[in-house]
Parts: sequence; structure tokens; C-alpha cells
Amino acid sequence: MLYKKSAIRFLMQGGMLYKKSFTHPLLRCLSQEEGLHVLKEIHDECCGSHIGTWALVNKALRAGYFLPTMKQDARHLVNKCEKCQKHATLIHQPAEPLIVMLSPCPFSQWGMDIAGPFPLAPRQKKFLLVAIECFTKWVEAEPLARITEVEVMKFIWKNIICCFGLPRELISDDDRQFPGRRTQDWCAGLQIKQRFASVSHP
Repeated sequence: MLYKKSAIRFLMQGGMLYKKSFTHPLLRCLSQEEGLHVLKEIHDECCGSHIGTWALVNKALRAGYFLPTMKQDARHLVNKCEKCQKHATLIHQPAEPLIVMLSPCPFSQWGMDIAGPFPLAPRQKKFLLVAIECFTKWVEAEPLARITEVEVMKFIWKNIICCFGLPRELISDDDRQFPGRRTQDWCAGLQIKQRFASVSHP
């Protein structure tokens, strides 16, 4: 029964076996040797552009050829190609996976930063104190004339605690307004954990 289902997708025509395809015309089925020859021709002979595995497989399919092991053969061919190994684009991935900062539930973790100075607005306001909730990406912002520890504590109280409850954690850079003694003591009294990240994080 399984062979009958598989056979529906193939067609004999003029002594050649072809595979039917939804996205391509009839694909000529190749033997292992013929398949390797076609892949090698596409990859590095007269018009070869030393393309990668997936591009090589797609180009062979578009040319009208089919081989059951085409993906594995193409991968093997590209990995063995000396020119590809010498001149291929390097993969710039970090040596260790980046650690994603996850927030377990809404409004428990906030990132804070100071933007500015901007051109003067009414009441001499030229800075923007911004807080971003890490789970929902909700933004709270307030323009200020100057940024002090007292202003930061007022902002946290009015815009975060009174609206969304006590956060579990505040992430900020190490500008003097965030790691100041008064701010740290105030956060410790409310059992809010402070974490300091690189300047560009929040």
C-alpha cells in the first residue's frame, strides 16, 4: 500500500523516471552518480558560483532534477569544497548564547533610563525619564527640568508603584541618580531589587 501511495508521485516517460511536483515542472530522477555530477556542475564548474547548501538544492530543483538524497549530498559537497571553506562569509555568532532577560509576569520588572538633554520645553524641561515594562513593553515617561534622586523616586512612586503595584526588579544603567544611596535605601525599604546594566540596555 505504501509503495502505491509513493508511486502516484512518479511518472515514466520515454524510458525516464520523473517526479511530479506542485511547484516545479516534472523533475527528472537521477541516479546517485548523475546527481553528484549535476550538483558539482551547478556548484563549481563553468557557471558555478560556490553557493551554499540550500541555494544549491533549490537551483538543482529549478533546473528540473530530483535526487532523494539531494540535501545530504549538497551539504557534503559544500563542506568538502576548498574554495568555499577559504572564502565563505564567517558566521559572527557570540561564543556563548546571549542571555535573554525574561520577566515572569506583567509589571514585575521595569527598565529605566534618562534621555536628553533636549531643546528647552515650557518650565525648563529638557530631560525625559523613561520606564519600560519588560514583559508587556508598556512605556511610562515624564519630562523633567533636572534629574535628581528625589525626582527618580517620585517618578517610580507616581508612575509605577501607584499605577501597577510594587515591582520586583528595576533595571537601569549606573547614572548617579539610580545607584545613589538614597535611591538604594528607598528601594531596599520597599523590597525592590535594583540591577544595573550596560548603558544601552533599557
